[in-house]
Amino acid sequence: MNDAVAVMLKQYGKIQSPKDEDNALKEIIQSISLLGLHRGGFFNIACFYGGTALRILYGLDRFSEDLDFCLIEKNPSFSLSLYFKSIHDELERFGFSARIEEKRSGADVAVESAFVKQDTITGLMSIGRNPKRAQKGQPIKVKLEVDKSNPQGFVTDKKLIKLPIPFMVTTLTEESLFAGKMHALLARSYLDRVKGRDYYDFLFYVSRGTKVNLKYLDAKLRDSGHYADDRALDRETLISLLKEKFMNVDFEKVKSDVKPFIALEKERDLAEWNSDLFVALAEEVATV
Repeated sequence: MNDAVAVMLKQYGKIQSPKDEDNALKEIIQSISLLGLHRGGFFNIACFYGGTALRILYGLDRFSEDLDFCLIEKNPSFSLSLYFKSIHDELERFGFSARIEEKRSGADVAVESAFVKQDTITGLMSIGRNPKRAQKGQPIKVKLEVDKSNPQGFVTDKKLIKLPIPFMVTTLTEESLFAGKMHALLARSYLDRVKGRDYYDFLFYVSRGTKVNLKYLDAKLRDSGHYADDRALDRETLISLLKEKFMNVDFEKVKSDVKPFIALEKERDLAEWNSDLFVALAEEVATV
């Protein structure tokens, strides 16, 4: 096993289940993929955001599946495939044999995506774990998504990632990250599968006292067609929108969705989750 990979694996402490192994393998692949993107110059034109950014950069205590990015400037002709080789080269350097498959691309696609796929058996061997329980041909998948038409209003920042080697990434400020998460929470259709991860992250931000970049949230809600008022979005309106969402969501579905992404000892905390709690939390939201 590569020495840097061994250090990364130590972050997870005692790995007790196949789910823990898969999550550890997936996150190691995520971090190496970020290094590959950095090597390729990706962060000169794009920002890291979303749940995985919150976990890697701010210590969010839940696992996250995807690597989400947005371009600093809109560019319909952007192609994520330009960075596949730099990602592949870094993964190979650290002992992985992943392949990268394009999913959605082209000038008419607003969100370009691809998958990094690593065979679970060889991946587990690469991190020094017993591969016998894995099924032959079963891959660990990390999805990469790049929003090519993200509206303006966000503020960028530079953050350090220490492993597998120290390197810098361009990301959004914490306030802009919160606005992005708030948009996801408010804009998801009631008919879609509820994403309890949005609610877990919302609680994380509020607990940290993070303020919402209101200008950016306004732009994103207008861009997606979820806010069309002539007046600029203000804190009072935002809180009203949040309360309406919280009073109409099925919190049993919320809790069911988030369970696979949190540690067993955290699951007992979900018993407190209901509409009343989140409506009260909405009142705590501050804006900037």
